[in-house]
Amino acid sequence: MADVGVPAVYEAAIEYGGVLIRADVLQREDDGWALIEVKSSTRCKDIHLPDVAVQLWVLRGAGIVVNRAGVLTLNRNYVYDGEALDMEQLFVFHDLTEAAGAMLEDIGDDVERFQGMLAGDAPLISPGAHCFNPYDCPFYAHCTRNAIFPEHPLSELPKLYVRKRQELEAAGVTDVRDVPEDFGLSPLQAVVRQCVISGDERVHGDLSAALSRVVLPVYHLDFETLAPAIPRFAGTRPYDSIPFQFSAHVEQADGTVSHTEYLHGDSSDPREPLALALLDALGETGSICVYTGFEARVIRDLAAALPELAPRLEALPERIWDLHPVIRNNYYHPGFRGSFSIKQVLPALIPQMSYDKLEIGDGALASISYEQALQSEDPAEEQRIFRALREYCGQDTLALVRLRGVLAGRALQYTAG
Repeated sequence: MADVGVPAVYEAAIEYGGVLIRADVLQREDDGWALIEVKSSTRCKDIHLPDVAVQLWVLRGAGIVVNRAGVLTLNRNYVYDGEALDMEQLFVFHDLTEAAGAMLEDIGDDVERFQGMLAGDAPLISPGAHCFNPYDCPFYAHCTRNAIFPEHPLSELPKLYVRKRQELEAAGVTDVRDVPEDFGLSPLQAVVRQCVISGDERVHGDLSAALSRVVLPVYHLDFETLAPAIPRFAGTRPYDSIPFQFSAHVEQADGTVSHTEYLHGDSSDPREPLALALLDALGETGSICVYTGFEARVIRDLAAALPELAPRLEALPERIWDLHPVIRNNYYHPGFRGSFSIKQVLPALIPQMSYDKLEIGDGALASISYEQALQSEDPAEEQRIFRALREYCGQDTLALVRLRGVLAGRALQYTAG
């Protein structure tokens, strides 16, 4: 820091008052320093302010002159031209000098209180939702090591308001099965409670009618995407969702099922070749079965990015039929555990199709693995990852086929009953 030839210091470790910080960036200025806390988000959040304030307290307490303090985020409005990144536009500095400065008077008292707490026994505070706000507490496993968790915790009740949960907990109710019948649950929460008590699945809507709205042939579609923080393709912004893979299982009127897929095999822009393959795979008639609205958003983004293909791409969302609300509004199984994620629904209804045995078992890992494959200099490693990606994405769409079949059977069974 004494060397005026050093324009900035990264991860500077400074200690004051028994508090150690590592400032992301200390940028040298004519008469002092600028404290820059770097975040991967696209906006400055409330929780960032005390983060900056504590660092400012330490730095100034250690005798370092800090003129400016703030947060550096990515600029979601920046559109990459495909030529050279404009660093001035890519990032946004949020100046928190005044707001952080206003907190300094209280930070010393807070530090003293925290250090006193750390020097004594663990606080007698029961673990709860506060353990995960604003971040997961690293001591949660320790604090709950002797806890006996209910078999069906209240978290299995979909969209249970905090106030209602607190009301139940105050009455000593922690298991769904112990919730009083007259408590005032929503219709779906009441269904979940009854299914958990009985241990049985339940068709609670017109499942048969909902399933009958598909038009054959049915194209079961799933995308895998990456969302780079630093845009790498022309016309994209930070964190734009870029599809690099799709799978489509097609069920014909006679019940036969075929499979088609696309996986972009290099680091070039995958959108146009993927879109062309997609249009070829989905034909012009028949329902496109998806799970949640993600696929529709990907298709609309492709249409916006590819004007020449836009008319054909824009016609696809009109054919989309979403299985997620069909299940949520009409059917429940205790194995769902309050979640309607396909990762929870599928093993409850078709245990042999669990994702646990797959090398790649979720979308986040798929994105990371794809990046690893493109960066690998080992062709065998690249092909191994590509095979795992095909297996994962293919299971997602085969799962939709199988789920529709199982649900049709349940609809018939309970209608007949």
